[in-house]
Amino acid sequence: MRIWIRRSLLSFVLCVGALLVFPYALETRSSDAQNPTAPGLARALPRVPVARLSPSAPSFAAAAREGIAELLGSGDGSIVGWRYANGLWGGHIKPNWWQSALAMLTMVRYAERTHSLNPVYQRVLLRIYARNIYKPLSTARQDFANEFNDDTGWWGIAWLEASRYELYDRHDVADARRFLAVAEWDARHINGWPRTCGGIGWAINRPPDTATSAEFITLTAELTSYRNTPGIFYDPNLASTWLGEASRALAWLENERLINLRTGTVTDSLTASCQRQGGTLTYVQGEVAEGLVELGNALHDPSYYTYAFNFLRYTLTPRSGLIHHGVLQERCEHVAGKCARLGFHLDLPAYKGIFVNAVSDWSKATGSNAFRSFLKAQAVAVVDNAIRGPNDEPARCETPQTCQFAFSWTGRPQPPSLGVTLGGQESALDALTAVLPQRS
Repeated sequence: MRIWIRRSLLSFVLCVGALLVFPYALETRSSDAQNPTAPGLARALPRVPVARLSPSAPSFAAAAREGIAELLGSGDGSIVGWRYANGLWGGHIKPNWWQSALAMLTMVRYAERTHSLNPVYQRVLLRIYARNIYKPLSTARQDFANEFNDDTGWWGIAWLEASRYELYDRHDVADARRFLAVAEWDARHINGWPRTCGGIGWAINRPPDTATSAEFITLTAELTSYRNTPGIFYDPNLASTWLGEASRALAWLENERLINLRTGTVTDSLTASCQRQGGTLTYVQGEVAEGLVELGNALHDPSYYTYAFNFLRYTLTPRSGLIHHGVLQERCEHVAGKCARLGFHLDLPAYKGIFVNAVSDWSKATGSNAFRSFLKAQAVAVVDNAIRGPNDEPARCETPQTCQFAFSWTGRPQPPSLGVTLGGQESALDALTAVLPQRS
């Protein structure tokens, strides 16, 4: 009897020990994501070919500087230039509405990375803010909302980044407060929509998709961190509210099996009958990873960085179809001219920049250099293959007018070419900004 009791006690202790050790084992694996020299990370990533600039290529800093000047509007009337009259980029078509939010985000991230206090950034932000009801197909009379929740999400993310820039770089509390109010209004607007299939619809009377929920996670997790930071905007109750919404959106994505945290794979969306459909794009992979990074920041929990790493890593594997010799591409780039025939071809060029930003933010959050070679490879590809002049001819960024960017980074011909677009300008500048030195 005593032997049986001893064996039972031993079995109980071993079981309890296993339950206690398992979370720590996961945490140990997760902590590798915070260690820039963790050998497991380097081995887990596919090898990226060594990228070297061609002798005639401009430096990353020069290309970024001239490309940003063209984005801000150099006076040449380029389709990638900002327009003072309406405070947007590219005029009033649907792709340029949401991509104007991305263009603003690209501009602010560049200003933050270079710690620039050039007043041109402030002038552009204030003009965009002042024109915030001059927008297409609006269903709200304020704060950059329209009938597409993914569009509204991007504006919320962009204005939150602008608020941080005003607070931490320019130390302008008044503008930081105004911009924060827009970001939170947008988050509440998205959250107030009916939950078709339990999730956030990407547009009026449309079913949910993965990207919109991931954007909402990013926005609300960032708001959590911002509202939890001691200082002028500290509000733990609001922070708790936003964290609850971010966690709810992530749980829905997991429960619907639209994302797999272990494999790093995503499904695009649900049908009207709540059935999964579609594959993935660099955009969706990147935004899911971004949301997980921001949740990790908000919770100070490195396990989320590990999950984000899985989505970034999967994209770099050949089976994703989103990489070519270490350089990002969309699946349609495998066939010449196929991208130009897609119904969303004007949206497509903006996707790579979203993924690169996620990699950059993961690297900043973890302090890891695991993706350093990947980020450099994207920047090299941009300056070697994507620079164009006013007539879509190859150029070298000697002036803003000769520093526009095409869709393809791989250097493979793509007739008929998508040419220079606003999305292509944003993506290329995001890739260049990600490799610039951080200025204190």
